Amino acid sequence: MTDKNKQDPRLPDETFEPYEEPRRIPMPVYWIAIALAIWGVVMLVQMSYSTKIGDKERASMSDQEVAATTPVKAEPKPDAGKALFADNCASCHGDAGEGVADAIPPLHASDVVKAGGASAITHIVMRGIGGPLIVDKANYDGEMPSFASVLDDKDIASIANFVASDLNGLKSTVTPAQVAEIRTASADLNPWDGGSGLAGLINGLPAQPASETAPAPSPDAAATAALAMHGTNEIWSCASCHGDKGEGTQTIPRLAGLAPAYLAKQLHDFKEGTRINDSMDYVVKSLSDKQIIELANYYGAMSSPSGARPSLEGDLARGEKIALEGDWTKNVPACFTCHGPSGIGVGDKFPGLAAQQPAYIAHQLAMWQGGSRHNSPLGLMAGIGKSLSDADRRAVADYLASLPPAAANAKLALAVSATTKETSNGQ
Repeated sequence: MTDKNKQDPRLPDETFEPYEEPRRIPMPVYWIAIALAIWGVVMLVQMSYSTKIGDKERASMSDQEVAATTPVKAEPKPDAGKALFADNCASCHGDAGEGVADAIPPLHASDVVKAGGASAITHIVMRGIGGPLIVDKANYDGEMPSFASVLDDKDIASIANFVASDLNGLKSTVTPAQVAEIRTASADLNPWDGGSGLAGLINGLPAQPASETAPAPSPDAAATAALAMHGTNEIWSCASCHGDKGEGTQTIPRLAGLAPAYLAKQLHDFKEGTRINDSMDYVVKSLSDKQIIELANYYGAMSSPSGARPSLEGDLARGEKIALEGDWTKNVPACFTCHGPSGIGVGDKFPGLAAQQPAYIAHQLAMWQGGSRHNSPLGLMAGIGKSLSDADRRAVADYLASLPPAAANAKLALAVSATTKETSNGQ
């Protein structure tokens, strides 16, 4: 029995194929492949080495340096002054600069800031301040340290400009270069000595322009302006004596920019006989309470340049000393202790003195001395008037006339329905 699947050796092998020499890969291809392999190995080694070096360098860098070299997503930055204020000032003065009652003075709508602007803020931040200070009719007696070593010139300028413009509506600004000059001048100086020291600073600064002038808040502004400028058959015009811009002249006082509450109080005092002046007695007897308030608001919101000039041959240095420091050998306190920094005035009790007519100031002091005027709070001015010599009266009057006027503040306007008939306060 034979195996059918077994091939007969006598027959040719059908699976046999003639030998074919395999094709050779061209030599250039070999060399290219070898070169690519070598290049890949070199790159891997370099990447590994660079990573190790980078890790060592980053390990030796500070967190701040690492952050600087780490890409981050760019985000819009907040206003620099506002952010710096929040970081350095808000913890004491409040987020909106409102201050803390009886402890920390406000920076928002502050009479001190309005008088001194960004420059005054720069001086305070640079030197610090301590001691008694009156801000917006309130007394403060704390300590604020210097921030000169904490903030650079650019940061201080940003904060000062933010407080002046955003919190007080002033155009007043300082540049980093100006801050640098103040830093140099303040390097060896102690903190400001409360209100007296600060007043001395503000006296040397120009008047601070407001960013905008608000109109007098009167229900009938045209009628009030007509009453002030032209009067009526029964009422003399205010402008005929006090000037078209409320600037006053000689013994007639400046009205522009005085607090409406103070002006209304004085008109009521004239009307009720607690302050005597023949001309004013005639004028006010025909004024209604509504007209008194409207006229007070009209002149309180009025801004005008100073028409006052030193004219009494007073000793300005002596006048400055009385205004800033007083004379305790005569029991005379500093004028600015009550009348506010730089004589800008405080409420209805203490009028603004800056840029007031010198003959008027000297005459009123003489009236208090002689007893013909007696409507000051607690009789304060009667005692002061009796303690000042004629030379002192002329000196302080001329000095006050040399100061720039305080900025008008329409926010102090009285409501038309309000009345101010107290007779124990006001000068």
